[in-house]
Amino acid sequence: MTNRATVFWTAALLLASASTSLRAADTTKGTEQKKKTLAVLPFLASTPAEKKLADRMRFAVSQKISNDAKGGATANIDRMDNVQVEQVISALQMVWDGGGGDFPSDDDLQKVISTLDSDETIAGTVKSRTLTLRLYEGTKLAKTSTIEIPDDKTSPKLAVEKIVSDLTGASFAVLRQTEADHSDPAAEKRFATNPNLVENPGFEGDAKAWHAILAADDYAPPQLSEDAAKNLPKDKVAIVPSSAAGVDKNAVGHCLMMRVSKPIAESNGLACVSTWINVEQGKKYRFSVKYHSDGPVARLFLKGFALKPDQFGDKSDPEAVRREYYRAQVLPRDKNKAWDLIEMDFTPESLKPTDPPIQWMRLDLWVYLHPGDIFFDDVTLKKLSP
Repeated sequence: MTNRATVFWTAALLLASASTSLRAADTTKGTEQKKKTLAVLPFLASTPAEKKLADRMRFAVSQKISNDAKGGATANIDRMDNVQVEQVISALQMVWDGGGGDFPSDDDLQKVISTLDSDETIAGTVKSRTLTLRLYEGTKLAKTSTIEIPDDKTSPKLAVEKIVSDLTGASFAVLRQTEADHSDPAAEKRFATNPNLVENPGFEGDAKAWHAILAADDYAPPQLSEDAAKNLPKDKVAIVPSSAAGVDKNAVGHCLMMRVSKPIAESNGLACVSTWINVEQGKKYRFSVKYHSDGPVARLFLKGFALKPDQFGDKSDPEAVRREYYRAQVLPRDKNKAWDLIEMDFTPESLKPTDPPIQWMRLDLWVYLHPGDIFFDDVTLKKLSP
């Protein structure tokens, strides 16, 4: 039988821990304005595909609110960690779903909001590709907003910014029309002369600087001949002669080949990730890579890591002491007929002043959506800042 007192005190202890950090600004000296607290509840959906999309949208909305630190209505908000929100709902021992992806009953919703005791709360649902968000001020419903989530070939950035702006009044910088800015001659000169920070950028020789990843599989891509490349198994990654890409039969050198099946393309996707690359927080960099695809969509991520060991992991293992605190997403690229260039300027920075600084990047070449072969070559990461 459920012990109601235990449930209550468990939730209370979780909130006490969260409140300690969220309301720390109340005790600061001077005349600093008290920050509002905000919680983003788990977004609800009915089908597995919608639930996966709902999780992505909750993450995107949460990050937009946390990232809006340079101005706008959310610049003076402390967002409760999503994991803490989920722990509170779990401690209350309720079914967080009204059925069919709808909001739970008003009583349950009010119970969660009251227990969280945040100044503002966002609840959301996803049906098909429609995202509906509710903003509560205290326990009172203040506003509802709806958007259509763009298809997977299009970045949801503008749609997420719109719905967050509608709800909270937040303002965002205008999105550049190009992902790399070539208008600064000094920066272009530095890009031309600065060293490439990527190890084995042309996939020649030893491939240990790259890791092919699919579920539990993690391996250095083997080097194959052009004939062997034709028989590469599905959902595998290898280094092959550049001529195997089929663009130029006389091409020399090697490139990365990724062959993805329909089931994997439509679910996990296939990835090949670089080893650790040293960077400086707050400095501007440019990433570029050439690609050719006969089907798979290239969706590339630039992931920034900081030093954050815990008491459990092996402190001699880089994977155990480095935590991801930054991520830039390159706009998706469809299949093409030749080698095309992807490039993006970015500045690795932690989201919050209290987060540790970004010290390393990893380049994640992730492909999905359609089956087939995709090839990458000439991966570049160079510093643009003086």
